[in-house]
This record gives sequence, C-alpha cells and structure tokens, in this order.
Amino acid sequence: MSDLPSFTLPTVFDNPKGWGPSNTKQAKEIRDIPYIPFSKSDKINRVANWISPADTRDQRDGGRNRGRRDMVQQTYGSNSASAFVFQAEADEESFSLVDNRGTAVKKIAVRAVHGGGARGGARGGRGGRGGMQRLGYGGGRGGKFAGGAGGFRKRFGWRDNDREQHHRYASVKPTDEWELVQDIEFSRMRDLSFSVREPKDIGFYGSVGVYDQGYDRVNTRLERPLKVSGSVRYNATASEDPVLTKLSEKAGDVKVFATDSVIATLMASTVSMSAWDVVVNRVGDKLFFDKRDGGPLDFPSVNENAQIPPAEASEKEPNSINSASMLAVEARDATYNYIKQVTEQRTINYENPNPFNEQNEAGETPDDNAYRYRLFDLSARAGKPSHDDDDEEEEDVVIGERVLMAIRTEVDGVVISGQTKKQMFIRALTQHDITAVGAGKALDWRQKLDSQRGAVVATEMKNNATKLARWAFQAVLAGAEQLKVGFVSRVSPRDRTRHGVLGFQTYRPSDFISQLGFSEYSGWGIVKALVDMCLEMPEGRYVIMRDPNKPLIKIYSVPAGAFEDNGEDDASTAAGVEDGAADF
Repeated sequence: MSDLPSFTLPTVFDNPKGWGPSNTKQAKEIRDIPYIPFSKSDKINRVANWISPADTRDQRDGGRNRGRRDMVQQTYGSNSASAFVFQAEADEESFSLVDNRGTAVKKIAVRAVHGGGARGGARGGRGGRGGMQRLGYGGGRGGKFAGGAGGFRKRFGWRDNDREQHHRYASVKPTDEWELVQDIEFSRMRDLSFSVREPKDIGFYGSVGVYDQGYDRVNTRLERPLKVSGSVRYNATASEDPVLTKLSEKAGDVKVFATDSVIATLMASTVSMSAWDVVVNRVGDKLFFDKRDGGPLDFPSVNENAQIPPAEASEKEPNSINSASMLAVEARDATYNYIKQVTEQRTINYENPNPFNEQNEAGETPDDNAYRYRLFDLSARAGKPSHDDDDEEEEDVVIGERVLMAIRTEVDGVVISGQTKKQMFIRALTQHDITAVGAGKALDWRQKLDSQRGAVVATEMKNNATKLARWAFQAVLAGAEQLKVGFVSRVSPRDRTRHGVLGFQTYRPSDFISQLGFSEYSGWGIVKALVDMCLEMPEGRYVIMRDPNKPLIKIYSVPAGAFEDNGEDDASTAAGVEDGAADF
C-alpha cells in the first residue's frame, strides 16, 4: 500500500466579492502573472486562435465575410487582448516567405445585355463599357431590364401615390349635439363571454316555403337562371314591430327588444371592417335596439374583409356597377330572389298570420316571409345554467334583476325529410367581376366551383368574414337546423341584372360559427355587456356605431328627435301575442 502514489488536493482560492482570482490570496505559481479582466459576454470557442486579421481568407473574399466571422468566432478575452499580444522582435522583420506559385488570375463572369432603351442598347450606351456589362447593372439609361431607369432593380414605392387609397367613412356623421358616452376597443370585447339558457318560443307568424331539393343537383354545368321575384320582404325595426310593441306593454320581465340582424351585427362586431350603427331607444325600463331605415344593416356588404375592398363611386366613374353601394344592393336583391326561387314548391302557413299584412291597403303587395319570435334570458345567475327544464333541484339563482330579451328572427324555408320538418336559414353569395377592384383575388366560380370548392369557400370566408358571421349568428338565433348558402354569379360581368345559380353549400349553424373562428359565448358576452351598459344609462336615445378607421365602437347620446322622418309616429299595434312569454 505504501507504493501507491499520493494525491494532495490543491488549495482553491475563492473570490466571493469579485470575478477571477483574489488579490489577497494567490498561489505562488500565478502571483507574478498578470491577469486580464474580461466580460461575461465573451465567447469561449477556442483555446488558441491563430487567425490574424490579415489572414489570406480575408483577401480571397475581399473582406466581405470578415466582419461576420469575427462576430461569430470572437476570441476569448478579446476585449482586452492587447496585454497578451505577441510583439515580434526587431530581427524578425527581415524574414520573408518565398512563394513559387504563379499569380492566380481572377475570372469575372460577364454577360452581354441585348436590346435596350433609346440611349442604352447592346453596347451599353452611356452606362455600358464596350458591350460587356454585368447582368442587372447595364445600360445606364437602357438595357433590357432597365425600363428607362437603369438596371434590374426593384424600385420600392414606385407609383404608390397613383394607387387609389381606400378610405372608409362613418355610416352616420356625428353632430355637435351628440355627446360621447363611451368607446370600447375590440381587444376588450373579444375577452367577453356569457352563457344563455335555452330560449323559449313566443310564436311563429306568416308562411314559409318548402325547399325544392332539385336545387341540390345544381352545379356549374347544370346552371339555373335566377328569376326576379315580385315578392316583398319587410324589414321593420324593433320599435315598429307590432308583436314586439304589444309584448313591451304586456310583459314586465321582457326589457330588451331587437331583431336578429341587429343582434347578429353586435355579435360579429369585432371582425367588422365597414362602419355601421345601431340606434338604442331607452323608454322607461325598456330597451329597443333599432336599425336606421336605409342604413348599412339593410344591405349586405360585399368583400368587406378583402385586402382591397370595393370602393365607393368616384367622380371618374359615378355610375360604376362595381362600387360598394351598388354591389350591396345587388347582393340584397339576389338573396331575396334566391330564397323565393328555391322555396316556391309549396307553402306552409303557421298558426299566426303575418303581423305586417294586417294594416296593408288594397292592392299593396303583402309580406310573404315567416318570423319566429323568441325569448332569451340575459339574467346573471349564480352557478352553471341548467338546460333541463325538468331538473328543478339544479336550478340556479338569478343575481340582480331579471332581464329577458325578445328577438324577431327569420325562417326562410323548411326541408321535409320523412315525417320531420327542418327549418332553414337561406342566403346567397354573389360574384360580380373578378377583374374589378375589390374582387379580393376570388377564383372564377364558373370554372373552379366544382373542382376546387374548398378553395372557393376559403376565399369567401376570408373576403366576407363579417357577412358570413352575421348569417351564422342569425341562423343560431332563429334555431335553424340548416344554413344553406347559394353561389350566385353574374351571367356577364358587365350586366348586374342577370344572374345564374351555380351551386350551394349547407352547414350546421353552430359548426359554421366554429369554422369562422367565433364562439356563441363570445357573441353573447358582447350583447350582455352592451345591454347592461345601456340599462344603466338615463332614459333617452343613443347610437352604437363602429368607428370607420379604428377597431372600436363608440356610444353616443343623441337628441330625442334624431333619425326621425318628419316626426311621424309609425308605431303600430297588433294582437295575437302568446301568453307563454309570462311563463318563461
């Protein structure tokens, strides 16, 4: 055991107050060696670096990569390396390296540029050098790729000022009498969420058509012309609805009244790009969410979410058929005609007549639409909402005052499958001219709808996200089992009066909302927040409007006589409201 070598642990000199060896306790071996301080950010990647700044590799590449290599291959302690730099002796200055290799001839690839401008040409003109030019830098004022500006270079921002700058305008212009109550950013609205209990029906009114299943076989090869319908579809606001007006006088718990188009607009407000406005009338403890006649909610937008949306008519083209307003009118008419055409097989009458036809005069065209009035509970509750009416033990407790919302929804058709009748919400997408400004890089439906339906649908979901989201929320509010979207295109891009039906797409409304990236809970959260906010305001008239150029909505307090035409009172009354509203 005595022959084994011994090992003695060396003394470790720790420096708890600094970085490096201690100044007071140092080993004898390193006491006379100077210490160089360094930064913690120095890169340790070599024990010894024999590459000098004048390395031949820097000469071969002209020094272009030296800066990058020095940055990557930084020598350890190079921030203060002068203390350890080797100083050559004077007698070594006479040493030289003998190289017997021949001098390499650098070969430069050149290429002649043919063609050219007025003063360039194949020989370079004023910018060339004997007809031999490097590709992309020739011609001075000519060359094949010069274009009169010299060289194949991309001129960023060239003619940017000549492009038509799209500016969005407010749907209604605020006046000095308007008072800003509050503005809400979309980023705050996206985090809202609210769960609504299963709604109850007040009643069905009017008559609905049965869907013609022969249109399921329509495609681009079996196109059907879109016929112009002479029917009328009233789009009365909530304050002018006879059923909602009667209900507001009768039911005390029902405090909010609206139509499906207004509520769907609020639900999809965070994705909207164009301006819109909703009028809120606070009468006592009641709220009426109204639209303006002839406002943005009466006309579906076209390619609103496209990168370059359709522009309004300008002085250069005052009668353009592809302007934003003309396309909206065309889309509204095409949708109404499509609904009437695919549901004209036969008609089913509901238990209550159409409330808008009772006051019609002789010879006036009646409204042939069907409506479904529903009640939604917006009361705040403690605990998870129960959707089972028979389970009374798990019934949650209402916090605060009970708030019910009555909404008029639309039923566009029913499809009969055996003994069941499924309600449908029908709308139509339109395509005008794919080469016009604001077409959104859409594919030609007549060529791609059958073979590339997925790409066509994806493009429409991108360009018309706001409109499709509103349709999906309207279908959910109406309790429709199917959302059928038809594809209607112009027969000729220059004729806005003749259209053809090229196909359709069927969705479940709730699934379609998820495909669009929305949530029903988020939509109801926005509506719940706005309702609670308006219920806390004093009695009067307010306007909720989307800012045309900023992602936010503004709430204004407006005079009582704003938006009224000649002071006429168009309120109407009607009977036939079911008493089931009080049992909700």
